[in-house]
Amino acid sequence: MAGHSHWAQIKHKKAKIDAQRGKIFSKIIREITVAVREGGPNPDNNPRLRNAIENAKKVNMPMETIERAIKKGAGELSGESYEEVVYEGYGPGGVAIMVFALTDNRNRTTSEVRHVFTKHGGNLGSSGCVSYMFERVGYIEVPKDAISEEELYEKAIEAGAKDVEVGSEYYIVYTEPEEFYEVKERLASAGVPIESAELTYKPNVTTRVEDPETVKKLLKLMEALDELDDVQKVISNFDVPEEILKQVV
Repeated sequence: MAGHSHWAQIKHKKAKIDAQRGKIFSKIIREITVAVREGGPNPDNNPRLRNAIENAKKVNMPMETIERAIKKGAGELSGESYEEVVYEGYGPGGVAIMVFALTDNRNRTTSEVRHVFTKHGGNLGSSGCVSYMFERVGYIEVPKDAISEEELYEKAIEAGAKDVEVGSEYYIVYTEPEEFYEVKERLASAGVPIESAELTYKPNVTTRVEDPETVKKLLKLMEALDELDDVQKVISNFDVPEEILKQVV
C-alpha cells in the first residue's frame, strides 16, 4: 500500500479533529459551490454535486449549510468565486506530491503552498513536473469489518470496478474516472457500505522511503499542506514499509 492509500488511511485518524475545527466543513462547502457552478444546482443531474452532498452528510453538516453553499454556487447568494489550482512538487526523500486547491486568490495560495514546502524540506516545482507519475482514478473506501473481501470483489467487478486493494482498515475500490459515479451507485445499490468516495490520482510510479526521520518530515509536510484553508486534497507517491509507518504515526 503506497502513496495516496497510505495518506488516506492516516487521515482517517485525524478526521474527527478536522471536523471539530470546522476545516472539513470549509473544504466540502467549497467543493459544493464549485460543483454547482460547473454542473448546476440539481444533484440528480450533477454527480459531482451529489457526491459532495453525500460527503457533507457523512460529517453531519447541517442541511441549511449545504443549501446555502448550493445557492452560493448558483449565484443566488453573494460569496467568493473559487478556481481550481493544482500544485506539484517534491518532499523529503524525493517523493512526488500533488496539491489540489480551491482558491479565491491564486497569489495568496501559491505563496502559502510554497512556504509550507520550503519549511518542511520540500520544494514547489513547475506544472507537469510530477503529474506524469499519477493516473486519475475513482477511489472508493469500504470498511473491512462490514463485508468479506470475496463478496466485495465479486460485487465490485459486477459493478464495473477496475481493481480492489486491501488496506489496513478499508478495502479500496478503484474505477475508471469516467465510470466512478456509476460504479459507486451500483455498489451502494448492491448493499456495499461506502465510507468515502472521490475522484483522485493514484501513483503509477512510487518512491520508497525507509528512514524513520525522513518519513516523519514527509508526513509533517503532507499534514501542513492539508491544513491550509485553500487546499482540498494532497496526494503523494511515497511507499513506506508498514513497520516504519507504525513507528512514526
